[in-house]
Amino acid sequence: MYTIKRIMGEDLLLNYAEIKKEIEKALEYSDGDRDAAQIILDSVTTPRIYQIWGVYKDSNRVALGSTRVVHYANFTALHITTLAGETYNDLCKWSAIFEKEMEKQPIDVLEITGRRGFVKQLKEAGWTERYTTMRKSIKETPNG
Repeated sequence: MYTIKRIMGEDLLLNYAEIKKEIEKALEYSDGDRDAAQIILDSVTTPRIYQIWGVYKDSNRVALGSTRVVHYANFTALHITTLAGETYNDLCKWSAIFEKEMEKQPIDVLEITGRRGFVKQLKEAGWTERYTTMRKSIKETPNG
């Protein structure tokens, strides 16, 4: 059984070295626009925009991701900026759990920019590829 929980404030600082190491794994695939320390600092100082999430399988963290709230002109997205860990090919399950949680938030769509391997797995969960970004509406939006 999977759960996805936000890691906040003091927990980010107490587990800084471990979290930084996991985010750095995901950033190996990025263009270097930010580093792990910046992602953690942003999550502590501006938590309404930046967040860090743990994915747990039977209470053991198997993955870690970071998100950023993006306000577009006609809708608000939660953009998954990093994701690292062992997926066990269960991204569709994770997606369903995360979508259900985000339905309670002022978020219209979820987005993820990542490796092409995510595209193949997430298409089955209703995600669509947009450039190198996958997007899924979780609420009715005019342009989502």
